[in-house]
Amino acid sequence: MGQGRAASPPGPLARPGRDVVRQRLIDAAAEEFVENGFAAATLADIARRAGFTKGAVYSNFESKQDLFAELFAQRSLELAGRVLAEIAGLSPTAAAGRGGETISSWLISDPGWALLVLEFGLQAARDPKIAQAYLRERRHLRGQLEELIAERAADWGVGRRLDARNTAITLMALISGLMLEHAVDPEQVDRHAVQTAVSELFAGAIASATRG
Repeated sequence: MGQGRAASPPGPLARPGRDVVRQRLIDAAAEEFVENGFAAATLADIARRAGFTKGAVYSNFESKQDLFAELFAQRSLELAGRVLAEIAGLSPTAAAGRGGETISSWLISDPGWALLVLEFGLQAARDPKIAQAYLRERRHLRGQLEELIAERAADWGVGRRLDARNTAITLMALISGLMLEHAVDPEQVDRHAVQTAVSELFAGAIASATRG
Protein backbone atom coordinates (compact mmCIF):
# COMPACT_ATOMS: atom_id res chain seq x y z
CA MET A 1 0.00 0.00 0.00
CA GLY A 2 1.29 3.44 -0.86
CA GLN A 3 1.79 6.00 1.77
CA GLY A 4 -0.90 8.65 2.14
CA ARG A 5 -0.18 12.19 1.23
CA ALA A 6 1.39 14.25 3.96
CA ALA A 7 -0.99 16.66 5.59
CA SER A 8 -0.55 20.23 4.50
CA PRO A 9 0.75 22.54 7.20
CA PRO A 10 -1.95 24.77 8.64
CA GLY A 11 -2.17 28.20 7.13
CA PRO A 12 -1.66 31.36 9.15
CA LEU A 13 -4.45 32.17 11.57
CA ALA A 14 -6.63 35.04 10.48
CA ARG A 15 -6.05 38.14 12.57
CA PRO A 16 -9.17 39.58 14.15
CA GLY A 17 -10.48 42.75 12.55
CA ARG A 18 -10.16 46.15 14.17
CA ASP A 19 -13.77 46.20 15.35
CA VAL A 20 -13.34 42.79 16.99
CA VAL A 21 -10.15 43.89 18.72
CA ARG A 22 -11.76 47.08 20.01
CA GLN A 23 -14.76 45.22 21.38
CA ARG A 24 -12.61 42.59 23.06
CA LEU A 25 -10.61 45.37 24.71
CA ILE A 26 -13.80 47.12 25.83
CA ASP A 27 -15.21 43.89 27.27
CA ALA A 28 -11.94 43.15 29.07
CA ALA A 29 -11.80 46.72 30.37
CA ALA A 30 -15.31 46.37 31.79
CA GLU A 31 -14.23 43.35 33.81
CA GLU A 32 -10.95 44.89 34.92
CA PHE A 33 -12.49 48.22 35.92
CA VAL A 34 -15.29 46.60 37.91
CA GLU A 35 -12.93 44.22 39.72
CA ASN A 36 -10.18 46.72 40.56
CA GLY A 37 -11.66 50.18 40.09
CA PHE A 38 -10.72 52.80 37.53
CA ALA A 39 -7.67 54.14 39.33
CA ALA A 40 -6.06 50.74 40.02
CA ALA A 41 -6.78 49.15 36.63
CA THR A 42 -3.88 49.22 34.17
CA LEU A 43 -3.82 49.05 30.40
CA ALA A 44 -1.36 46.16 30.60
CA ASP A 45 -3.81 44.10 32.64
CA ILE A 46 -6.68 45.00 30.31
CA ALA A 47 -4.63 43.96 27.28
CA ARG A 48 -3.60 40.70 28.94
CA ARG A 49 -7.20 39.91 29.86
CA ALA A 50 -8.27 40.53 26.26
CA GLY A 51 -5.46 38.36 24.90
CA PHE A 52 -3.47 41.17 23.29
CA THR A 53 -0.35 43.19 23.92
CA LYS A 54 -0.43 46.63 25.45
CA GLY A 55 0.34 48.02 22.01
CA ALA A 56 -3.08 46.83 20.83
CA VAL A 57 -4.69 49.12 23.38
CA TYR A 58 -2.72 52.16 22.26
CA SER A 59 -3.46 51.45 18.62
CA ASN A 60 -7.19 51.68 19.39
CA PHE A 61 -7.45 54.11 22.31
CA GLU A 62 -5.43 57.17 23.25
CA SER A 63 -5.52 56.45 26.99
CA LYS A 64 -7.22 54.60 29.81
CA GLN A 65 -9.58 57.55 30.11
CA ASP A 66 -10.64 57.27 26.46
CA LEU A 67 -11.11 53.51 26.79
CA PHE A 68 -13.38 53.96 29.78
CA ALA A 69 -15.25 56.81 28.10
CA GLU A 70 -16.13 54.56 25.15
CA LEU A 71 -17.12 51.75 27.51
CA PHE A 72 -19.29 54.20 29.45
CA ALA A 73 -20.98 55.47 26.31
CA GLN A 74 -21.65 51.96 25.05
CA ARG A 75 -23.16 50.76 28.34
CA SER A 76 -25.24 53.92 28.79
CA LEU A 77 -26.71 53.82 25.30
CA GLU A 78 -27.50 50.12 25.73
CA LEU A 79 -29.50 51.00 28.83
CA ALA A 80 -31.28 53.85 27.05
CA GLY A 81 -32.13 51.48 24.20
CA ARG A 82 -33.59 48.93 26.62
CA VAL A 83 -35.71 51.58 28.30
CA LEU A 84 -37.08 52.82 24.99
CA ALA A 85 -37.82 49.30 23.80
CA GLU A 86 -39.73 48.63 27.02
CA ILE A 87 -41.89 51.78 26.85
CA ALA A 88 -42.57 51.76 23.10
CA GLY A 89 -46.30 51.88 22.45
CA LEU A 90 -47.25 52.33 26.10
CA SER A 91 -49.37 55.09 27.57
CA PRO A 92 -47.49 57.82 29.48
CA THR A 93 -48.48 56.33 32.86
CA ALA A 94 -47.51 52.79 31.90
CA ALA A 95 -44.29 54.01 30.28
CA ALA A 96 -43.24 55.85 33.45
CA GLY A 97 -43.63 52.67 35.48
CA ARG A 98 -41.91 50.40 32.95
CA GLY A 99 -39.02 52.82 32.46
CA GLY A 100 -38.46 53.02 36.21
CA GLU A 101 -38.53 49.23 36.45
CA THR A 102 -35.93 48.79 33.69
CA ILE A 103 -33.53 51.35 35.17
CA SER A 104 -33.92 49.98 38.71
CA SER A 105 -33.24 46.43 37.51
CA TRP A 106 -30.04 47.57 35.81
CA LEU A 107 -28.81 49.56 38.79
CA ILE A 108 -29.53 46.86 41.36
CA SER A 109 -28.21 43.97 39.28
CA ASP A 110 -24.86 45.62 38.46
CA PRO A 111 -23.70 47.54 41.56
CA GLY A 112 -20.04 47.25 40.55
CA TRP A 113 -20.66 49.21 37.37
CA ALA A 114 -22.67 51.83 39.26
CA LEU A 115 -19.77 52.40 41.66
CA LEU A 116 -17.34 52.55 38.75
CA VAL A 117 -19.33 55.33 37.07
CA LEU A 118 -19.32 57.29 40.32
CA GLU A 119 -15.57 56.76 40.71
CA PHE A 120 -14.92 57.99 37.18
CA GLY A 121 -17.02 61.08 37.87
CA LEU A 122 -15.06 61.87 41.03
CA GLN A 123 -11.77 61.37 39.18
CA ALA A 124 -13.03 63.72 36.47
CA ALA A 125 -13.68 66.43 39.05
CA ARG A 126 -9.99 66.35 40.01
CA ASP A 127 -8.16 65.49 36.79
CA PRO A 128 -8.56 67.72 33.70
CA LYS A 129 -7.59 64.87 31.34
CA ILE A 130 -10.26 62.59 32.76
CA ALA A 131 -12.72 65.48 32.86
CA GLN A 132 -12.35 65.99 29.13
CA ALA A 133 -13.31 62.40 28.32
CA TYR A 134 -16.03 62.32 30.97
CA LEU A 135 -17.59 65.57 29.80
CA ARG A 136 -17.56 64.50 26.17
CA GLU A 137 -19.38 61.25 26.86
CA ARG A 138 -21.82 62.71 29.41
CA ARG A 139 -22.84 65.41 26.94
CA HIS A 140 -23.17 62.84 24.18
CA LEU A 141 -25.36 60.63 26.37
CA ARG A 142 -27.42 63.63 27.50
CA GLY A 143 -27.98 64.60 23.88
CA GLN A 144 -29.05 61.06 22.99
CA LEU A 145 -31.46 60.93 25.93
CA GLU A 146 -32.87 64.33 25.01
CA GLU A 147 -33.61 63.14 21.47
CA LEU A 148 -35.19 59.90 22.70
CA ILE A 149 -37.34 61.66 25.30
CA ALA A 150 -38.45 64.25 22.73
CA GLU A 151 -39.47 61.48 20.32
CA ARG A 152 -41.50 59.71 22.97
CA ALA A 153 -43.08 62.98 24.11
CA ALA A 154 -44.19 63.66 20.55
CA ASP A 155 -45.89 60.24 20.46
CA TRP A 156 -47.77 61.18 23.63
CA GLY A 157 -48.91 64.49 22.22
CA VAL A 158 -46.86 66.67 24.58
CA GLY A 159 -43.79 67.12 22.41
CA ARG A 160 -43.95 70.92 22.29
CA ARG A 161 -44.58 71.30 26.01
CA LEU A 162 -42.25 68.74 27.61
CA ASP A 163 -38.73 70.07 28.23
CA ALA A 164 -36.73 67.09 26.95
CA ARG A 165 -33.36 68.66 27.72
CA ASN A 166 -34.19 69.42 31.34
CA THR A 167 -35.78 65.98 31.76
CA ALA A 168 -32.60 64.30 30.45
CA ILE A 169 -30.40 66.35 32.79
CA THR A 170 -32.63 65.57 35.77
CA LEU A 171 -32.80 61.87 34.93
CA MET A 172 -29.01 61.55 34.71
CA ALA A 173 -28.56 63.43 37.99
CA LEU A 174 -31.21 61.28 39.68
CA ILE A 175 -29.60 58.04 38.53
CA SER A 176 -26.17 59.20 39.75
CA GLY A 177 -27.61 60.02 43.16
CA LEU A 178 -29.50 56.74 43.37
CA MET A 179 -26.32 54.85 42.51
CA LEU A 180 -24.54 56.36 45.48
CA GLU A 181 -27.47 55.95 47.89
CA HIS A 182 -27.96 52.32 46.91
CA ALA A 183 -24.24 51.62 47.26
CA VAL A 184 -24.15 52.83 50.87
CA ASP A 185 -27.67 51.79 51.93
CA PRO A 186 -28.97 48.96 49.73
CA GLU A 187 -31.46 47.86 52.39
CA GLN A 188 -33.59 50.99 52.19
CA VAL A 189 -32.61 52.29 48.75
CA ASP A 190 -33.72 49.04 47.16
CA ARG A 191 -35.20 48.14 43.78
CA HIS A 192 -38.64 49.44 44.71
CA ALA A 193 -37.29 52.79 45.95
CA VAL A 194 -35.21 53.28 42.80
CA GLN A 195 -38.10 52.32 40.54
CA THR A 196 -40.48 54.67 42.33
CA ALA A 197 -38.07 57.62 42.12
CA VAL A 198 -37.46 57.21 38.38
CA SER A 199 -41.12 56.54 37.61
CA GLU A 200 -42.22 59.64 39.51
CA LEU A 201 -39.71 61.76 37.61
CA PHE A 202 -41.18 60.69 34.28
CA ALA A 203 -44.76 60.91 35.52
CA GLY A 204 -44.16 64.41 36.90
CA ALA A 205 -42.57 65.66 33.70
CA ILE A 206 -45.41 64.26 31.60
CA ALA A 207 -48.11 65.60 33.94
CA SER A 208 -46.54 69.07 33.91
CA ALA A 209 -46.38 69.07 30.12
CA THR A 210 -49.99 67.92 29.88
CA ARG A 211 -51.17 70.80 32.06
CA GLY A 212 -49.04 73.31 30.17
